[in-house]
Amino acid sequence: MVGWPPGAATDYAGAGSLVEREHELAVIGAGLKRIRTARSCVLIIEAVAGQGKTALVAAARRLALAQDVDVLAARAHQVEATAPYDLLRRLLAAAVERRGGPSALTGPSGFAAALFTPGATLAPGVDYGCQSLLASLADEGPVLLAVDDAHWADTDSLRVIADLATDLSDERIMVLVALRPAENPAVQPLVARLTMGETARLLQPGPLSVAGVRAVLRTAFGQEPDETFTDVCSSSSGGNVFYLREIIRPLLAAGGIPDAATANQVQRSGADALTRTVRARLAELGDAAGRLARAAATLGDDASLKHASQLAGLPYAHGRREAARLTAAAVLAQGEPIAFVHPLIRAAVEQSAEPGVIDALHARAAGVLQKAGAPISRVVQHLVAAPAAGSARVCRLLLSEARTNLETGSATGAVQLLSRALAEPPTPELRPDILLALALAERATGAIHAARAHLFEVVRSGPRGTSIAAMWELLEVLYELDDHDAVDEVHRRALAVEPYGDTPDEIRLRAILLAHAATGSIATAPPRLTDVDIGQLTARSGEERHLLICAALHRRAAQAGSEAEFLGHLRRAVRDLPADRPLTYREIFAALEAVAYLAASEAMTEADEVLVRIQPDIARLRGVAPDLQAEFNNRAILNLVRRGRFEDALAQLAGSEEFAHRYGYTIYASLGHYVRGCIALERGDYAEAGLMFLREPAGETLARALGELLSGRPAAALSILAKNGYALAPDGPVHETEVQQEPHLVASHAYSMLHDEAAALAEADRELAIRRGHGPSFRLALALRRRARFARNPHDATSLLAEAAQVCADTPRLPVRARVLASYGAALRRDGHLVEAREHLAAALDLTDRLGLTRLHDRVLADLRSAGSRVRQTRISGVESLTSSQRIVADRAAQGGTNRRIAEELYVSVKTVETHLAAVYRKLGVTGRDGLKEALATQLSGSSP
Repeated sequence: MVGWPPGAATDYAGAGSLVEREHELAVIGAGLKRIRTARSCVLIIEAVAGQGKTALVAAARRLALAQDVDVLAARAHQVEATAPYDLLRRLLAAAVERRGGPSALTGPSGFAAALFTPGATLAPGVDYGCQSLLASLADEGPVLLAVDDAHWADTDSLRVIADLATDLSDERIMVLVALRPAENPAVQPLVARLTMGETARLLQPGPLSVAGVRAVLRTAFGQEPDETFTDVCSSSSGGNVFYLREIIRPLLAAGGIPDAATANQVQRSGADALTRTVRARLAELGDAAGRLARAAATLGDDASLKHASQLAGLPYAHGRREAARLTAAAVLAQGEPIAFVHPLIRAAVEQSAEPGVIDALHARAAGVLQKAGAPISRVVQHLVAAPAAGSARVCRLLLSEARTNLETGSATGAVQLLSRALAEPPTPELRPDILLALALAERATGAIHAARAHLFEVVRSGPRGTSIAAMWELLEVLYELDDHDAVDEVHRRALAVEPYGDTPDEIRLRAILLAHAATGSIATAPPRLTDVDIGQLTARSGEERHLLICAALHRRAAQAGSEAEFLGHLRRAVRDLPADRPLTYREIFAALEAVAYLAASEAMTEADEVLVRIQPDIARLRGVAPDLQAEFNNRAILNLVRRGRFEDALAQLAGSEEFAHRYGYTIYASLGHYVRGCIALERGDYAEAGLMFLREPAGETLARALGELLSGRPAAALSILAKNGYALAPDGPVHETEVQQEPHLVASHAYSMLHDEAAALAEADRELAIRRGHGPSFRLALALRRRARFARNPHDATSLLAEAAQVCADTPRLPVRARVLASYGAALRRDGHLVEAREHLAAALDLTDRLGLTRLHDRVLADLRSAGSRVRQTRISGVESLTSSQRIVADRAAQGGTNRRIAEELYVSVKTVETHLAAVYRKLGVTGRDGLKEALATQLSGSSP
């Protein structure tokens, strides 16, 4: 609740006839005041039905309009939950029309155009487009985004709104969400996210006091009510505003007065009493009116009277007459589309129907809407609520819409549709397809054990094509669950079906099998899998690009090609990525795989170029495929660390961790421990590094072995290495994991700590032998540096370190270069080559200064002085101390860019921008944006502030 200005209740007394809601109105007014100063806020109004939520939302809208605040408002519908982004469609429709319609949406907002185009199919990125559109509206002026009855909203729209509230903290936007407590479990996590924001306020209006009831009665009857009458009304209604008005409605209609004599005519109200009242009211109106009311309740608010009349079995003209009578009886609101005067009346109409009637009406409603050409998303809303009938047609409709939902990121809606399809039930032929789609949706929603069970059923009993599609997904799930026994079973089944055709699913499965064979997960791979003519592999699709990468990885593991050939295959896998259309998930997935190996093979500049190329598509798919964004963050941050850009890595890490926690990606959330461990290690804080590495997720990883080593437990480190198969085999074949990681360096240091120098030397020799055959250059340099530790004389040590300095002379991994130069310079000094030593030590000192390698800096400085150098240190400050990323952010902020706009332009999170700016303010000695432009100009010109 940061930064809320105090509000005076009397300022909002004229906002309407709300009773005992002065506090809520004051908070709303304070929020509107806040957004006029370019700061966002979130209000959640939570109360039971009938307690005045809608009236408060209406009051907020009136106050906003009176203050020239743009209002975007919508009320969620009870049948809306399975329609992806339907709430956003209604919230933003008017704003889109003001801009010239869907075709006028450009840039990132253009991805939302299909949502506002009748008959258009939604495509991945619609959520990204909606958030961009909302942000651009906030750029034009303060905005009130008001959602009523959010407990019925589709979760996809609420997710976008929750992301908006998190990411647009410095925008002029107020998010107002009204809902009933604990009404819909699916929306509760999203509401919780909104509530936990820094600027969020939770309002929970309670029942009216006796004085409040008296005020309502005084207004309704136009005279002071009798005390007995007031007490009876208060007791009967429980202080619920809606129930109070309902129990006095007949008295008002009959011209009664609020005195003691009429108090006995007041009946106790509540949900059950309201149902009885509505049932009696419909009985008085007759059968046709009752049928129309139940049809309207089935179709939901905003349905057309034409469709309601058809569903009720009435001619349209007859339906219009009955609708007018229902309006006069305070059941329906006036006008079209049809709507009930209150959701409680709608619920009472449903409750007043005989058992099974509403369910049957939902089944008929689906047919009416489909015949009328309504979007399938509206049709399936009713199929979900309809009774099961064993219809293959219904199953196919639900499956088709669920697949569309999955493509647009609506996994929760897809689970609901597919679960309903299973209950139909489907035919044996359809069941595997439904189970596969359901498993994908379950995995996306975090129900990984349910996904595992459904995928196994498809793998074991589905037809070949569907089974192959499930195997790839199942292998991914089993690795997440660390279920190696089950992995072995799937490997056997996958090899048995011989997935060597050219369908996307077969290519995908063959790729992962090759990758597993490369890492030793498949002990004996058949020649038909591994005998790949890699030169003949094409790279036209994402699946083919991934197969090319995995085939190259397997060839390297089998020692069938050089490092240069391996790099050539990686480059081919990311060459000519389509520029005339958005990239697909599989194309981005393959590109990220290539980035990982390019960076590890010293082609880091190329890896960074690929990351820049795919950034826009990853941003577009952030909501649909957040795993891609999480992996992108991982790759980008690790590359920054490898280059020694520690401040930039930590700034980006802040946004990455927030994103990973938002989507429940534990493995990516733990990246922060690894990154901080690497930075602490480079800076020489071994205790902190060890602590960070040991905070990795449970598992015997190389990082944990390093953590044990840095924590002073070398035996524990060696135990972890042995469990992972890294035990020394001097003449054994090179394992792929030995190429990708540096287990023998860790083991060599561990044995040294245990004073077993013979074993330490053997491990160093093994590492050097591997690197001479497999590189890359920076790992060869580190292996040479370690081996020099065991040289028989200073001259041999100097020779090894000279080679190390030469092979890493061009590495972009500046921390590695700094360490090698420091060791080489020190060796030269010990060997008596003082002039040459000073040259290399000076280069190392410059690197340690630039990178902040504190411990190494002190050691190099001491060596330089021992070599006879008179070192004069200068401290870098001001603009010169800014990193490249900090400078870019500072310049854009100084030019008036908001955090959100800068983040969008740079394809980083708002949190990353905030972290960069905090560092900029500290380094330049300013307190915020106001002094930023002047500080940049002053310090660049060299004048004193």
